[in-house]
Amino acid sequence: MFKSKLSLVVLLFIVSISMISGCKEKATEPGLGTVATPVFDPPGGAYTSFQTVSISCATLGVTILYTTDGTEPHSGSSVYQNPLCIERDTVIKAKAFRDGWKDSNTATADYLFDFAPIDMVSVPGGTFTMGDTRGEGNEIELPTHSVTLNPFYMGTYEVTQGEYAQYMQPVSSWTSEYGLGYNYPAYNVSWYAILKYSNLRSMAEGLTPVYSISGSTDPANWGEVPNTWNHPDTPSWIVAICNWNANGYRLPTEAEWEYAARGATNTPDYLYSGSDDIDAVAWYDGINSPHGSIPVGTLAPNGLGLYDMSGNVMEWCWDWYSGDYYSSSPSSNPTGPESGAPRVFRGGHWHGSADYSRVSDRLNAYPDESHYVFGFRLCRSVP
Repeated sequence: MFKSKLSLVVLLFIVSISMISGCKEKATEPGLGTVATPVFDPPGGAYTSFQTVSISCATLGVTILYTTDGTEPHSGSSVYQNPLCIERDTVIKAKAFRDGWKDSNTATADYLFDFAPIDMVSVPGGTFTMGDTRGEGNEIELPTHSVTLNPFYMGTYEVTQGEYAQYMQPVSSWTSEYGLGYNYPAYNVSWYAILKYSNLRSMAEGLTPVYSISGSTDPANWGEVPNTWNHPDTPSWIVAICNWNANGYRLPTEAEWEYAARGATNTPDYLYSGSDDIDAVAWYDGINSPHGSIPVGTLAPNGLGLYDMSGNVMEWCWDWYSGDYYSSSPSSNPTGPESGAPRVFRGGHWHGSADYSRVSDRLNAYPDESHYVFGFRLCRSVP
C-alpha cells in the first residue's frame, strides 16, 4: 500500500514537471509573444526645421501601420515603408503587427514646428522684470515689475524705406541728409500711418489684418491718414481696435518691445539692447555720432538676433502712454492703458543721447506726429 502511494506521488511529480516544462516551451514560442512598440527617429518634440522621421520595431517580420492625424492605426491605415517628411505640426501614431503575435502598443509622437517668418525672430514666451533694473532711469520707468508674455515674432530689423514703399507712398522727407536708400529705416512715419501700412502688407501677404477702424480692416474704407489732432478722420482712428489673435503685422506692445530688446531675459541685465557697450549696438549722438539714420543691421544684434533696438531711429509701440502705468500694469500680456493722448516710443535714435537708447527708457508722441527720427518695427502674434 505504501509503495503504491509512493509510486502515485512520483508519477504526479513527473507529470507536473512535464507540464511546467511544456508551458515554458510554449511561452517561448514566437506565436505567443507581444510585438515590441514602434520607435520614432527623431522622437517627437519641438523643431525649427523639417524632419525626416523613421519608424522602426525591435520585433522582426512586422507590418507597421501609422496615421498622421492623431487617430488610432487600424487595418485601413497607411503601411510604413519609407521615412516620412514632416514639415508642419503633426501627431504620428504607429502600431506594429505580426501573424500569431499580440499586437504592439500604440506609439505616439507629437512634432511641433516653430518657423519664424522671413526677417522675423521667434521670441519665446516667458517672464521678465520690466522697468529700470539698473537704477539709471527716471520715475516713469518705475516700479520694476514682473511681466509674463506669450510668444510672438519680432522684426529682425526696423522697417526699411524699401519695404514701406511697397505699400505706401514714399515719404517726401526721406533725404540724404537724414538717410536715403532701400535699406535705410523708414522715418517721418506717424503711428496712424503704420496702422494702414500694417494692414496693407498683411492683406498682400494673405494674412489676417490686425487693425480695424470704423468696423473695417480694409484701409480703403478708413479715409485719409490724419496728420493733425483735429483732422476730420481723427476720431475714428483714435479708437482703432487691435485683434491680438490675428496673424497679420502689428506694432509691438511696450512690454513686448522691452522683452525683445532685452533678449527675452534679464540675465545678463544689459543697459542697452545686447550690450553694456553702446557703441557696439547703437547709432546715437555720441562717439560714433552719425548725422542721419544708418542702413539697418550694421552693428551687432542682441541675443535674439534683433538689430538696432537701441539707437538709429525711435520705434513706435501700440500702447497709450501713461507715466504711472507701471503701478497698475497687468502682469500678463499688458497692452497699455485703455485710453490716452500720446503713444509710446522706445529705443532711442541717432540724434539722441545714450540715455535714450537704454532698454527701459520710455518716450512718447502724439499718433499724428511724424519726425526724422520716428521709425518703427513690426511684430506678429503666434497663432
